[in-house]
Amino acid sequence: MSQRDLTLELDFAVPPQRLWDALTEHASMSKWTGARVRLIQRGDETGVGAVRRVRLGPTSVDEEVVYADAPRRLVYRVVRGAGLSHHRGEVLIEPRGAGSHLTWHIRMVSPIPGVTRVLSRAIRLGVGRGLNELRGLIGG
Repeated sequence: MSQRDLTLELDFAVPPQRLWDALTEHASMSKWTGARVRLIQRGDETGVGAVRRVRLGPTSVDEEVVYADAPRRLVYRVVRGAGLSHHRGEVLIEPRGAGSHLTWHIRMVSPIPGVTRVLSRAIRLGVGRGLNELRGLIGG
């Protein structure tokens, strides 16, 4: 059993609501994530229960939104794919001056030795690159 935690932090020059809207708009996530993202199940009015399929190359995972408190906190979990027994992501957005500070924390567990080490490196690079792309797209 292997477990990894990783945290990415980045400042944006846009208010929290603008950042929240960009992060939670499933239809436009493909523009900044580097992956093909498709909503496969709608959630309630807050977004809870939404399931999105994230495809990167030949692999894909399904992520379910389990908690949403706009524009502050979003929690999701992987419900299918990637050889993981547990994957939980938490996105926190805090006001910082006229802009926002984003903290993205991910915890993953796999019964397969070494999987979380490899995935955490790939996620850190991919999500980091994606967040920088998002910052450019929203003027942040």
